[in-house]
Amino acid sequence: MPLDEGSPPLQEPRGAAGSSNSDPSRPTLGVDATLGVDATLGSPFASGDAAAKPTIHRDQPYGGQGHPRQKFDLYLPPGCSGGGIPLVVWIHGDDWRSGSKSPCPITWLVDKGYAVASIGYRLSDAAVFPAQLDDCRAAIATISRDAEIWGIDRERICVVGQAAGGHLAALVAFAAGDEQGESAEVDHIAAVCAVCAPTHLTSLGGQHDRGTSPASQLVGGPLQEFREAAQRASPLEHVSADDPPALLVHERSAAGVPVDQSIRLDRGLRAAGVESTLVVLEQASEKPLLAEGTQAGVALVEFLDRVLAKASAKPPEPATRTTSNPAP
Repeated sequence: MPLDEGSPPLQEPRGAAGSSNSDPSRPTLGVDATLGVDATLGSPFASGDAAAKPTIHRDQPYGGQGHPRQKFDLYLPPGCSGGGIPLVVWIHGDDWRSGSKSPCPITWLVDKGYAVASIGYRLSDAAVFPAQLDDCRAAIATISRDAEIWGIDRERICVVGQAAGGHLAALVAFAAGDEQGESAEVDHIAAVCAVCAPTHLTSLGGQHDRGTSPASQLVGGPLQEFREAAQRASPLEHVSADDPPALLVHERSAAGVPVDQSIRLDRGLRAAGVESTLVVLEQASEKPLLAEGTQAGVALVEFLDRVLAKASAKPPEPATRTTSNPAP
């Protein structure tokens, strides 16, 4: 499914009812907040003492434009009122033109002590790049602005995504200083995890070069004809020495996105002196890649525990390259 052609767009699910607010971009605390079980989540929130369940804030607006996609959901660990909780931001999407912020596949990280935000953004059938990047930045900037309200440490934010979502996560982390859009700049991205993500659009080749491909639709036309726009939308083109640490995960047999996309980004980051950990999965997983307990899920937790724990104190120490393929 990721980044292939002909995938039908998914409808945005109906969110929880809210109330009027004089500032639509401010949190709707006590209205969209839900304590306890979320029917879309299941484990780890479906059992246990109610007092130990997370707080879920749904459909929080950002951007001030009132677009139905410009909302985020926030999942907070129990007892986080003291503040200082690291935040993991999930950016959804297989192909930039479908999908939704709900359900979020990494909410299990709340049970590990992380706050999790799942953000929506305008799809490519409504707006071309850089609208998607603008939206992701604006959502994270809004959460960061209200960090004290949520009890989040704005210095410890990691962005995570798979396929198109991983592409946008990498852009948020790497293009923050040079790909200006309409939205506020994001200053405190401490880490990024991109899973099976396209990182250099003009080298995807094959069906991706067609004008009807998701990548072509993202930039407004065929990748080779809209080459300048495609380069601006490629995370590899924005790598610099001040980028945050990265975890790159890729299935060798990933449909639609060649593993070379992550290998090239890993090499580019390392050449720039940026910490990069590459995990190449030789066997396709029957579970979602980032599910709890999978190889990718374990790698993500280890990465978060190491990098975000140090983010507010000192730069992370170099990591040993982790890969199931010694010589990609």
